[in-house]
Amino acid sequence: MFFQKLKFLSLRLSVIMPLAIMCGIEAHTVQAADSDTSMEQIAEESATPGTLPPQELSSKVFYQMMLAEVAGQRNRLSLAVNTYLELARSTKDPRVSQRATEVALFAQNPKAALEASKLWSDQDPESDRARQTLTGLLVGEGKLSEARPLLEKMFSKAGMQVGSLFMNLHSLLGRQPDKTAVLDLVSALAKPYANVPEAHYALALAAIEANKNDLAKMALQQAEKNRPGWESAALLQAQILQAGKNPQALLLFYRGFLEKYPQSQDVRLMYARLLVDEKAYDSAREQFEKLLKNAPGNPEMSLAVGLLSMELKDLATAEIHMKNVLAFGYREPDTARYYLGQIREDQKDWKGAIDWYSKVEKGEQYVPARMRIAAMLAKQNRLKEAREMLHGLPAETPQQKTLLIQVDAQLLNDSKEYQAAYDVLTKGLEIVPDSIDLLYDRAMVADKLNRIHLLEADLRKIIALKPDHAHAYNALGYSLADRTDRYSEAYDLIQKALALLPDDPFIMDSLGWVQYRMNKLQESEKTLRKAFSRQPDPEIAAHLGEVIWKEGREEEAIKFLRVNFDAHPDNQVLKDAVGLFHH
Repeated sequence: MFFQKLKFLSLRLSVIMPLAIMCGIEAHTVQAADSDTSMEQIAEESATPGTLPPQELSSKVFYQMMLAEVAGQRNRLSLAVNTYLELARSTKDPRVSQRATEVALFAQNPKAALEASKLWSDQDPESDRARQTLTGLLVGEGKLSEARPLLEKMFSKAGMQVGSLFMNLHSLLGRQPDKTAVLDLVSALAKPYANVPEAHYALALAAIEANKNDLAKMALQQAEKNRPGWESAALLQAQILQAGKNPQALLLFYRGFLEKYPQSQDVRLMYARLLVDEKAYDSAREQFEKLLKNAPGNPEMSLAVGLLSMELKDLATAEIHMKNVLAFGYREPDTARYYLGQIREDQKDWKGAIDWYSKVEKGEQYVPARMRIAAMLAKQNRLKEAREMLHGLPAETPQQKTLLIQVDAQLLNDSKEYQAAYDVLTKGLEIVPDSIDLLYDRAMVADKLNRIHLLEADLRKIIALKPDHAHAYNALGYSLADRTDRYSEAYDLIQKALALLPDDPFIMDSLGWVQYRMNKLQESEKTLRKAFSRQPDPEIAAHLGEVIWKEGREEEAIKFLRVNFDAHPDNQVLKDAVGLFHH
């Protein structure tokens, strides 16, 4: 029968279902009745006792109902809708009007559904379902002023549940394009409920969407008075501050709230995340540890503390928390195993790192873990074994193939087998033609082979393929300045790179170096000091030390280089510079 076919998947449900959820009613409110459901059963579900009109099932009514049902069965929905609407008007029976509403919804005929639901609501004014369906349809059509009295009645009857209705109001009104009209409606609904914090919350949410942040702040202040320490209101206040793009003000707000309400877990979590974004890792870890103390056995919190401890180079603490992540049953255990491998690797415990990486099973972390194992095998002079492991890894997409080729070449490069690395990259470019990543890596290897013409060819090809590739301009400019006397050309290339990435300290370093090669020592020192202040990198330090030496301040240069060499004793460029100028 037609009843069985009506599943009401129309777009109108996007309006009615949020209202059903908001009111806590069952989903079948807006679904069709089963084919075996009698009119009496429908009446029991939809009509209030005493509201049914005296209705005889005359031959005409019976015929029209059968006509509508058969039309629906044969997908002649327009005939079904019109027939049921006519029946609803003539019989004034809320059961028929309900059915007319359902058929119109299924037919995606909002005009007919709205008329039918009005009839249903008028014919059974005490039916919550009729009123809820009509309200949803009115809102869906943007008729907020007509929906207002229905919503007001719904809220007045809600009793102790009125707060829940306000908290879910946005799900009903959120899609309305006229945010000012929504704000006016919510303001009217909230006015009688000055002591209900959720009413002020709903008002604040509507005000934010209408770009009335001052009103939103006032509403949230009232919500705070009604319910001190309410985290939902605090988080909405934080959302307003976040939109102002003033992280310090937001940090101050979180800190003040937590001083008053230290048990506020949700606010503390947002505070901790913001501290991470601001790279205040020590403070962030302290907050996550408090969260973990208040929720012991939480694997997500343990993971956060572990990651922050890794960032702070507190590897012993990081390992404890990562093992707790596994013990607490984290949903992605391979993530913890991978980080445990990293921790051991940072401690140069190759065996321990390989053991953890080997425990990573197939999944997102599998290939990266195997790559790390290969890198450590190569460090132990087991290059052949390392490369065999790499060659056995799956690679289906061009990106995966490119990555494996890059890692293979890097292993050879780290082992100073530059020609072999160059050959691997060349073969890789046959597999993944015009790969910018492979071309760039091959150019860097060509530099180590002292084949400047090959380096230049690859970098110029990258520039042709991707004219906004700042690092290609920079690498070519630096190489020409360092390895040739084509200083003017190098200067122009580096300036192009700097125009694309004006705050990049390594491009600033290249500019300082070409200025040095052009004997513009004062400009070079100024540029290199700016680069070093942004990124105290050992190679930038080596360049700056050489410039200071060339300017005749030998003792200052040696002292500066010594300080930086003590901080980076394994850096070969600094080591060479210290040795050169010390003698």
